[in-house]
Formats: sequence, C-alpha cells, structure tokens
Amino acid sequence: MISSLSDSTIIQYEVTYKLWWNFCRDRNICPFNVESEPVISFLQNILDSTNNLFGSVNSHRSALSLISMSNLGDDLSLKRFLKGVFKLRPPKPKYNYTWNPEKVIRYFDKSDDSSLTFLSHKLVALLTLVTGHRLQTIALIRCSNINITDERINIFIPDLIKTSKPNSYQPNLRLPFFKENKNICVASCLLSYLNHTESHRRITNDDHLFLTCSKPFKPATKQTLSRWVKTTLYKAGVDTKIFQAHSTRHAATSAALRGGVSLDVIRRTAGWTQSSQTFAKFYNRPLMENNNFAECILSQGTISINSQL
Repeated sequence: MISSLSDSTIIQYEVTYKLWWNFCRDRNICPFNVESEPVISFLQNILDSTNNLFGSVNSHRSALSLISMSNLGDDLSLKRFLKGVFKLRPPKPKYNYTWNPEKVIRYFDKSDDSSLTFLSHKLVALLTLVTGHRLQTIALIRCSNINITDERINIFIPDLIKTSKPNSYQPNLRLPFFKENKNICVASCLLSYLNHTESHRRITNDDHLFLTCSKPFKPATKQTLSRWVKTTLYKAGVDTKIFQAHSTRHAATSAALRGGVSLDVIRRTAGWTQSSQTFAKFYNRPLMENNNFAECILSQGTISINSQL
C-alpha cells in the first residue's frame, strides 16, 4: 500500500501526520480516530496558526483520509468546511504570466561556448522547451532508449513518472533535426553531448543520459538538472527571482499555443490526456511585458513642464 504512493507524496504526508499526532496528543484524542469532527478541528487549528491556502489544507485532508476508516471525502460537514476554506483562502496560480522562450533560444544561438558545462546546460534547457515535459522525465532519459534516425531522435521513457497510471501511455520524446540552424537544434546538441561524454560514460558504466560536469562523473539528479536550467534562464535574461526551472513547461506550452499549435497536439506532446484541463488552468499564461503606459504619460508631462520653463 505504501508503494502506491510516490516518494514526494510520502514526504508531503509525513508533515501532516506529525502535526496530527501532536494535535491529538495535546487534546488527549486517539490519533487513530480519524473522523470528520476531530479532522475539522485539526484543519481549523492549521488555519488559525498559519497562512496556508486551500491547496495545503486540502492536502492535509487527503493525508488523513488515507488513514481513516471512514470516507472523509463524502462527509457533508467536511465538504462544507473545505468550501469555506476555498472562499477564504483561494488557491493561487504559480505564475500569472510567463516568459518568451525566444530569450533562451537567442542566448544559445549567439554563444560559441563548447565546454561540457555549457553543453550540459544547453541540452537540458532545450529538451524541456521542445518537449514541454517535466525535469523528472528528462532526468529519466537513458542512452539505451535513444533511437537515432535521419529525420529525428526518438526517446522512450519506460520508467514511471508523475502521471503514470494503469492503461496510460509512457512518454515518447521526438526531437527533429532542425536543419535551418544547427546551433539551436536539440537533436544535434544531444549527439554532441553523447560524443563529449562517451569517455566519462565508460568510467561510470551508467546508462543515464545526463552526467555531472566534474569528477567523479555520476548520474545527474533532477535537482541538479533544475539548477542547470535556472542558471541558463538567468544568463538568458529571464527573471529567476520570479521564474523557477519548472517555468519552462509554462513558457513552452504557452508559446506553442500562441504559435498556432492545436490543444490536442500540446496535450499529447506535454503528456496530458486529451480531456485534461491542466494546461488551460495552470500553464497557459500571457507573456510578461513591460507596461510603458505610465512611463509614456509621465514623460509627456515632463516635456510639457520643461517647455513652459
């Protein structure tokens, strides 16, 4: 039963269980009596002591539902309580706008750096942009699953990812050769990276595509890839105080829609089901643009004042 949960979910639920245990201990409540009344009191206590939004409160409810003998999800009182939480502490999107991938593409096009560090950063950033997939998926790429043809490179991901479930398709990344400009071609970049790391790969004897950039060479973790992407965004001129590495998924899918790519293709490429509303609710964002309206008004006023003087 524990294996049915991902590692990240277990870590997330552990926070709830520690809080629940302390809550029950302080009130002489049996922690295994996970019924609607004590659960509502517990969630109200969290609201009173924190600034948590609806998503966090609902996550606590999900964790407690897992160890409850009753069906908390169908309890009318708890439903009403959570509806109130939704109105008082509504969830907020991660980003209200996104950045233009053209910044990163232009940065790579102008650079002539051939070091392993730059090549590693370039490849992972381009892969996240042209596939629209999470860094979790990119970190699972193995050399043995890379199929190279004259027209494209196909990469199958057999490992379980966040959206994997019974009767669902595993990701199949398709990287066409962009012959118009080899400097920003992700397929060509992948071949260069494989050649550059061939000797290191013989030492590590590991099948993962991405390796660390210094000795001892070992498989790069998802956290390492995330750090590489964030470094690239910063150097390309993207505001990394606002946008994190995962924002490449927002930027890529939103740019594809602006470019005329159909919703069906976007969902299929990025790994969403054809009926999923995730893209529309959380990922489709307008570009962050400078608002020159105020500056224009103030500058015109300054010109008028100076002319009167």
